[in-house]
Amino acid sequence: MPEKVGIVGIGQTKFRSKRRDVNIPEMVYEAVKMALDDAQLEPKDIDAILIGNI
Repeated sequence: MPEKVGIVGIGQTKFRSKRRDVNIPEMVYEAVKMALDDAQLEPKDIDAILIGNI
């Protein structure tokens, strides 16, 4: 039987055409940190992360 999966938290960085204050890895960190805080989880509790951009 397949394992169940779910979306348990979300994070979104500031939406601007250009972010000169951070590089891409730093922006990913911001979003992941927000999602973990939203889900009230630690990185050790997560098996996978899905990231998208516009």
